[in-house]
Amino acid sequence: MSKSVRVSASSLRRSVSFALTSAISVAALGVLGAAPASAATIGETIASAARGETGNGPCGRGGYVGGPNQNSSCSNGQRTHAWCADFAGWAWAQAGVAGRGTLTDMANSFLDYGNKYGTRSNTPHVGDAVVYNMNDGTYVNDHVAIVTAISGDSVTITGGNESNAVHTNTTTNWRVGQSPFGQVITAYISPLGSGEEGTPQTPATPAVSPTVHLYGIGSDSRVYGNNANYSAGTWDGFKTVDGTQGFKQTTSIQVGDEVHVYAIGADDRIYEDRGNYKTGTWTGFQLVDNTQGFQQISVVATGNTVRLFALGADGRVYSNDGDYGQSDWSGFQLVDGTAGFKKITAAATGNTVRLYAIGSDDRIYNNNGNYSTGSWSGYNLVGNTAGFKQIAAAPDGNTVRLYAIGSDDRIYNNNGNYTAGTWSGYDVISGTAGFKQLAVSPAGKTVHLYAIGSDDRVYNANGDYAAGSWSPFALVGNAAGFKQISATPGA
Repeated sequence: MSKSVRVSASSLRRSVSFALTSAISVAALGVLGAAPASAATIGETIASAARGETGNGPCGRGGYVGGPNQNSSCSNGQRTHAWCADFAGWAWAQAGVAGRGTLTDMANSFLDYGNKYGTRSNTPHVGDAVVYNMNDGTYVNDHVAIVTAISGDSVTITGGNESNAVHTNTTTNWRVGQSPFGQVITAYISPLGSGEEGTPQTPATPAVSPTVHLYGIGSDSRVYGNNANYSAGTWDGFKTVDGTQGFKQTTSIQVGDEVHVYAIGADDRIYEDRGNYKTGTWTGFQLVDNTQGFQQISVVATGNTVRLFALGADGRVYSNDGDYGQSDWSGFQLVDGTAGFKKITAAATGNTVRLYAIGSDDRIYNNNGNYSTGSWSGYNLVGNTAGFKQIAAAPDGNTVRLYAIGSDDRIYNNNGNYTAGTWSGYDVISGTAGFKQLAVSPAGKTVHLYAIGSDDRVYNANGDYAAGSWSPFALVGNAAGFKQISATPGA
């Protein structure tokens, strides 16, 4: 199996140029909602200062610098380095924002500021810093800009080092996880008030859903769903998603309020059904597109975009991106030309997709797709162990927990820490054998693992990685006849 290796960018790289394709829209829009007068004054001062620099390059004001640990964006009339963080720091400095010693020339220092002082949120406020692309485990293509106006569902953002100048643009795609200007919004960082000392805080742990949506292909080739509530310790029981028959394999992902279920039909095309559990409705299965010949599928989501991966009849992996903000699909395209793959799975860490595939040698390969830069690393071996039949993966921060059924029909686990660049090695989860297929659903430091046994029933074991323990496998109901399963966390 051919492999390629791509050298990653240095972690010392500063924030890079952020090419904007949207038309410039400079608007001094009003601020909605009541806020303390001092906070409003600080935010408006920051916004006014930032907007006033629109069109300037790195040597506007003789160079931008905002804190004791930042360096000027200009020297001798020339740009000194990538300068989006310097510009944002300068804008904050115009309002006397406290705590600027945390800021450096790197965009991610604003995320450090928000985490340190507890000012990180998913909601924009005028004067906030908006940070991009900081969930992918790299410093490549990070960016920071300033929220300069809010009106209705529109947010105006002003940033430096955008095509080497200050630009102001307005967007309705301002929510965390969306990509208004080609990069994914990570968070909004509010400034401390002028003169505030700021008490460092530990950010709240993200909420973990107690629910899991489990889907399976039954012996009648219909798709069945079963919903777990791990807080209550209950399952709904398997019920048909709809009456459509002829499906061979399914995969699923929760995006907002909807679960997107994808299934390969008898014609080897891919169909989608979207279920809203709040309203109790499904759209019904509809073609994703007319492409045929697919053997297996896996899906992840980055922001509002679904990344659908499909294994073709030629043993190559194809991808199709569905942007649900635009109701548009990119169409299936080769990830690369490598062939010979038997099974695939994928997990997303930030804006990077970790794609895994079992090769013709029954070993597992990994290919990392950075959707910020539009590049793939190429396939590389995950250890040298052979004999694997099935794989599934679950993200936990910048770690991916990879599961595989071995030639002995037992399930093995290998944990990849992408920050450290290490793998733990394959270890058997338990001595239980006889498994045919598996699926996983992440829940913080817990992984819910599902597997079809030799009796064609579905079993569940839960791994607590904080405690380093696994529950024994237990039946999920008594229904038999399952051929394949997938799972996704609930909303």
